Amino acid sequence: MTRAGIKMHFARWREWELNPIVVKELRQAVRSWAVTGMLLLLLIVLLVVSLAVLVNQSFEVRINENLGGQLFEALLTILAGAGILFIPLYLGIRVAAERQDNQPDLLYISTLSPARIVFGKFLCGAYMALLFFSACLPFMALTNLLRGVDLPTVFFLLAMLYVVVCTVNLAAIFIACLPVSRLFKILLSLAGFIFLFYLLAWVVASAFTLMGSGVGAMLFQRGFWINCVICLALVLTAGGLFFVLAVALISPPSANRALGPRIYVTVFWLLGGVVTGAGALNMSRPDLIFAWVAPADVLLVAALLVCISNHDHLSLRVRRKIPRNGLKRLLAFGFYNGAAGGLLWVAGLTALIILETGAVFKVDESGVLSYISSSPSSTGRYPRSMGGMPLGDFDNYVSWYVPMMLYLFAYALFALFLQRRFLSRRAPKLAGVLAAFITALTALGTNIVLFFLNELTWQSADHLQLGNAFNLMGVSSAGQQRQHILFALFLLLIALALNIPWFFTQWRNFRPPAELPPAGEQP
Repeated sequence: MTRAGIKMHFARWREWELNPIVVKELRQAVRSWAVTGMLLLLLIVLLVVSLAVLVNQSFEVRINENLGGQLFEALLTILAGAGILFIPLYLGIRVAAERQDNQPDLLYISTLSPARIVFGKFLCGAYMALLFFSACLPFMALTNLLRGVDLPTVFFLLAMLYVVVCTVNLAAIFIACLPVSRLFKILLSLAGFIFLFYLLAWVVASAFTLMGSGVGAMLFQRGFWINCVICLALVLTAGGLFFVLAVALISPPSANRALGPRIYVTVFWLLGGVVTGAGALNMSRPDLIFAWVAPADVLLVAALLVCISNHDHLSLRVRRKIPRNGLKRLLAFGFYNGAAGGLLWVAGLTALIILETGAVFKVDESGVLSYISSSPSSTGRYPRSMGGMPLGDFDNYVSWYVPMMLYLFAYALFALFLQRRFLSRRAPKLAGVLAAFITALTALGTNIVLFFLNELTWQSADHLQLGNAFNLMGVSSAGQQRQHILFALFLLLIALALNIPWFFTQWRNFRPPAELPPAGEQP
């Protein structure tokens, strides 16, 4: 790359970093009594805790060799609480206030792109977190002088905590950008606040575990850095997902909102599958595949509800970018706005999950579960009578995941049909609400009937309840599991038959607009 090209890329980065959003948000933060008061309160608490620990030690007869470690644990807990709880809350409230219809702020009147707006909000939160960490750093360095903790441990744990705080900031921005009512945002924020307490406890417990093991002693161990890279990759991937989702939410309705999130999910979904699949084969640990399957399944279920809530109409701005080549248009169908393409996209990823899991595991005719090993001389074999890992997980996966996804696709298609046929004047996002309602109704319907018949017991969950997707995790009979699969396929075929005309209509409409003739020529 030439010097001019390097200067151009550097100028583009400076343009992204020093955008008006960062200046505006930092100016508001400096003038805010909430930020100033929280920072002063944090310093006071750190000072009081440090003095209390030192004064308490002065009354002890014996010298505490772990005094620095104990003080660092207390200070790190305080900093983690301030960073994980306060900064995302402040940032989320600021973004949510600008998203209200009666307060059109920079998100509506600015000429900046949605990505630069979200990136500016993120940088503001990152700078605020850096300010809080910088204020706490002298107290953290003091703990090294008291013995019990080394400087590599101090800096490593602070760096990991900073990455977690920045990721939580992106999650707060995403929640604030959701196009829902203020009441629903408050309820969702309360649920998120409860989750943050669990996250705070997990972060602090992990930090204490690393301190007990000694980070400085593990710096030259290969396994330590492999685990660090894996955890860091997972956290950064989650942060990137929140970023692209927030950008899609604040993009104008005429834009192709689905393109960024679907490409991001597809790329990292494939990378996760390749990495975990290769690790399962090379390490002869087929159960490692479920470290990718479990979060991927949760993400696909959420994506299914979001996709059926999309608008079917494509704006002229989006249609102009549709490829004219038939094969390219078919591939692009799943990455553009619309429920039809979204359903195909989710179905394709779900099928690939099942195929990759089936490629790792294999059950022969004698009832022996085996897995494909990268070593020709080794073959992993797990008799069907074995319990636990990995046979138990594989059996559970096959017995309830496949029919559950069939149920969910069927209920999503039924919700789409009801919304288009009877509630077409309502917002398309009602289809997602209907799908969740149908799933809950089928799960509770049988239990409600059993309740009025006075036959509702804990053992009734083990009995066959066709149509109840949650009953799949209760039944253990192979015959009942097969009946669930057949009934789910039957429902899915009915739902597909009801939606086939709509689906082909969406495919016919998915084409670029006709080219206009040059000026002066007859059309």
